[in-house]
Amino acid sequence: MIDYHCHLLPNLDDGSDSLAESLEMARQLVKAGFQTVHCTPHCMQGLYETTPDQVREGVAALRRQLELAGIALRLETGMEYYLDEFFPRRLDDLLPLGDTRMVLVEAPSQVDSEQIEQNIYQLRRRRYIPLIAHPERSPVFSSAPISGIRALFRRRNREFATDNPLLAKLGEMGCQFQGNLGSFSGFYGARVKKRAETLKEAGIYHCYGTDAHRARQIPQLGISG
Repeated sequence: MIDYHCHLLPNLDDGSDSLAESLEMARQLVKAGFQTVHCTPHCMQGLYETTPDQVREGVAALRRQLELAGIALRLETGMEYYLDEFFPRRLDDLLPLGDTRMVLVEAPSQVDSEQIEQNIYQLRRRRYIPLIAHPERSPVFSSAPISGIRALFRRRNREFATDNPLLAKLGEMGCQFQGNLGSFSGFYGARVKKRAETLKEAGIYHCYGTDAHRARQIPQLGISG
């Protein structure tokens, strides 16, 4: 299995706060069946000023520690970018997921949909594939009622249904969507669980991630081995 969203690197954001924590998280992820993890610390103006170089260095250092500890987990680089008004400043120095063109992005809880669309447009202009993190948890994508089909969009000759016009618009713009595994176990509450199930039934998700921040969370995500 591949984890496309994980806060495994120590001391870069609100995820792991030590090497020991990162190693314990890695052990649990391997036990749960993961072979590859994309390390995606937050990149958020004024809060987590993480840089691509910090992530590359952090991944290289943690790879060495995993090897010394005998933990067979492949690490890939990545970041979780916040789609706020400061995001355009980062467009010339982005860090995609591993060797892909996918850039993991998170929609702010309170933001104008036009700003999100403009940020996505700039990513697409540069031939990146925006990967929207956990849309089931984002208020901007759940403003419409959970039940009912209100919009359709096409991707690779397939038609997808969603009850949120912004979600449909981003799909038409070439975005892909990453679901949190913990959403399906009820880790974030019943409403998010139902929303995740609805989006999964609609076929919207391209990939999944743990979004794990600490070792103690992993057993609660419903993925323990």
